[in-house]
Amino acid sequence: MTTESQGKKITMTHSKSFYSCRMAQKTEMIALCALINSVYRGDAAKAGWTTEADLLGGQRCDVAMLEKLSDRPDSGFLVATKEDEIIACCHVQLATATVAECGMLSVTPAWQNQGIAKALLRTAEQYSRETWQATRMRLWIIKQRPELAEYYQRRGYRLTGATLPFPDDVRYGIPRVNGLYLLALEKVIAPAG
Repeated sequence: MTTESQGKKITMTHSKSFYSCRMAQKTEMIALCALINSVYRGDAAKAGWTTEADLLGGQRCDVAMLEKLSDRPDSGFLVATKEDEIIACCHVQLATATVAECGMLSVTPAWQNQGIAKALLRTAEQYSRETWQATRMRLWIIKQRPELAEYYQRRGYRLTGATLPFPDDVRYGIPRVNGLYLLALEKVIAPAG
């Protein structure tokens, strides 16, 4: 992400949006790390539906990982705020000349089930289309989370058949079950050409 795009305000794509959306600043990586880990791991995460705590222990990410992602060109974090409090975030990056990727979509459990994730995902699609001229958005999800696949399929994403092994790196989590792997979903977000 370029320095100019840090903190850039973005219109959140949600008809009833009471939230502001912008690109995260480098100084916010600690807060984003805490948010992402609280949504995906540990007992606190069980208050929301996005938890992976039964599948994975340990952390979902660390600050160094987020800083590295944020420092890449064509990569950054969208944040949704309510009264200057970060209540949601997601990572967006340009993966190929025409495909953007969205990951770590996280909404504080107290703010879940209010359309924020859906709005932030649409905003990530819009941002990728307008900033990078991406025509498709790709997501990677854990295969053992069928409810997550269903959530994204209701938003127009389709399974591609592509898979990846779950990362063999404790920075992404410590598997509690065998056979974890990732599935790719994609959605056309703009006409090709």
